[in-house]
Amino acid sequence: MTGTGIRLAVLATLLGLVGLALLFKVWRKPGKPVLLASGWALLVVSLVLWFMANHDRGVAQVASLLMVLVAGAITLPGFLGTNGLQSPVRKRPAPVLAPVSALGRAQTIASGIWTFLIAGPIAGLIAFYTAGGLLRLTIPETGNPATSVVSAFMLALVSWALLSTLLLMEKRLFRRSTYAIGGALIALAVAFIG
Repeated sequence: MTGTGIRLAVLATLLGLVGLALLFKVWRKPGKPVLLASGWALLVVSLVLWFMANHDRGVAQVASLLMVLVAGAITLPGFLGTNGLQSPVRKRPAPVLAPVSALGRAQTIASGIWTFLIAGPIAGLIAFYTAGGLLRLTIPETGNPATSVVSAFMLALVSWALLSTLLLMEKRLFRRSTYAIGGALIALAVAFIG
């Protein structure tokens, strides 16, 4: 890397850390959309600067660096015997629960299994078939396809995590199921057309 590349890399790393700090602050105390948007914007700017500094290797470097820092921030409180990253518990009055019938328990278990299938295998299917479609579009006819393969693989992993999170955010099971099945059908169609 050149001197300019190193300066861009340092600036990008600092912006990425500030972005993560803002996202962590919003996670601890939700309801601050400006901080949330600013945190994501700083992370995007960080990725762009890293790309300018060292092309696709720079994006992989900053992603790895930020993942190591986040993993350390999550692990360190556990070694110290504290749980500093846990979101504060909101105190609410405990609802009075009626006894649950056997049918109600079976429905709850089936709903939990279906939620797992949506967030895991179905979201993974959508992500990997979408990445496969991208790979079909970007793979060169001659030469080394390594960059296309790595890009498709990284897209698959990131989109799987994003899709799982977005599907779990939807509270209504019917809507969640509709989104997941619709997305899976579209991803399959895109992957096999052409």
